[in-house]
Amino acid sequence: MFCPPCLRMRISFLLALLPVLLTAQDQIMRLDLPGGGMEGSLRVAGEPAAGRPLVIFVAGSGPTDRNGNQPQGGAATLKLLADSLAQRGVSTFRYDKRNIGRSVFDSIREEDLRFDTLVSDLGLWIEYFEDDDRFDRIILAGHSEGALVATLAADRYPGVDGLVTLAGAGRTADTLIMIQLERQPPFIREAADSLFRLIRAGQPAESPPFLMALFRPSVQPYLRSWMMYDPAEWIARLEMPVLVVQGGQDLQVFAEDADRLAGSARDGTRLDIQDMNHILKAVSDQDDNIRSYTDAERPLHPLLISGLMEWIQLVDPNPERK
Repeated sequence: MFCPPCLRMRISFLLALLPVLLTAQDQIMRLDLPGGGMEGSLRVAGEPAAGRPLVIFVAGSGPTDRNGNQPQGGAATLKLLADSLAQRGVSTFRYDKRNIGRSVFDSIREEDLRFDTLVSDLGLWIEYFEDDDRFDRIILAGHSEGALVATLAADRYPGVDGLVTLAGAGRTADTLIMIQLERQPPFIREAADSLFRLIRAGQPAESPPFLMALFRPSVQPYLRSWMMYDPAEWIARLEMPVLVVQGGQDLQVFAEDADRLAGSARDGTRLDIQDMNHILKAVSDQDDNIRSYTDAERPLHPLLISGLMEWIQLVDPNPERK
């Protein structure tokens, strides 16, 4: 099992899990850690379907919280997923990443954050729930950047039985961002490419003002740690079942990404939904696509839910774990 040095030591004696009953279904779960703690929402299905699986959702990049929203709002993608699966008898857990939402740490700075920190944080939740007798298997479902976090955790923590990548990238972060910048003026693409080359080499990279939001000095160590992972290479290491979900109207990751992920998985299944976008909702055109990003009332694509349920029923518990 891998953990970065700052989290490698077992800290189980410092963990305090404090469930607070909110409704008949929801519980707030908290892991108290040095300097702060992480918080998440557990939805225990009353009538389990396909055994007793627990699906742990991993949010995407930036300040995305456990519900799939950012501070200015959002589409509530992860909360809608939890609601939909619970209605069908599947328990779920979703959590706030470090310094997002209610997972507050008083000592961590942006320049100290690394991609492996997110993987290790997910690993703490995996290690807790693998000892919970209410569940007979753990499935990780990572959305967008969270797909790579989940992939690495599935490789590093033996308590995982299956992996779902929801609109996950199949190429390194710098490669995908450069593809996303293809419609920008040449001077922006050239500047970004030069900055990525410096960051990958571990050299100081002075960003021009028009790219400062992406390449500010405090985020460059995180970018470098993220860029070092090729999602297709890591998904090829997994012996567990993998479901690769891709929308035909996704503006952020593309069919080529799903090609690489599904083509690399040893036990892979692919679910393509032509009129689904990056936040897993049905859209009719590009304007509708953009509007959906702030529409928390719009339901998830129905084919996504039915496809997830069909696949979950095929994931067997690991007999060595239970």
